[in-house]
Amino acid sequence: MSSIKIISGSLGGRTIKTTQNRNLKPTPARVREQIFSWLRPIKEDSVCLDLFAGSGSLGIEAFSNGAKKVVFIEQNQELYNILYRNCQNLKILSEVKLHKQSAENYIRRTKEAIFDLIFLDPPFNKNYINLLLPKIISDFSRTGTLIYIEESNFNFSDYDRELKLLKETSSGNSFGRLFEVRQ
Repeated sequence: MSSIKIISGSLGGRTIKTTQNRNLKPTPARVREQIFSWLRPIKEDSVCLDLFAGSGSLGIEAFSNGAKKVVFIEQNQELYNILYRNCQNLKILSEVKLHKQSAENYIRRTKEAIFDLIFLDPPFNKNYINLLLPKIISDFSRTGTLIYIEESNFNFSDYDRELKLLKETSSGNSFGRLFEVRQ
């Protein structure tokens, strides 16, 4: 088992555990540092959704930087258990919500949830972005919602009318893009 250091905020310097799992591709520290330099300061009443949460590094970093509530979605049992223990060890379990289910089920079944910040970091080459993003935009966001998408080959031009590209970064074959919902 390896660990990831929380970059900044109230939990900065603490570590979370992760595992070698082919379904897990933790966002590198350099990229997380870049993302949160874009996002700071996070509005203190922000509600965050971390889909495909894995170890929870993005959602935990958002919480550490001031998000009021973070909802984590992870379907893999091993990764969910690690995420649960990470939140337990950081003593934030009572302030976050963990769901052990697929992102598709969460998006399909959840009603009346609006988020200020959404992390969408699915396994590459599974077409989850095109499958989930239209419903995320229409049902889980409002004008001004920030959506961070990490993908290897996502064609964001398909969403030009709904999303405004704010920033982008890359690491290896991974591209991270921060969008703002226009609606």
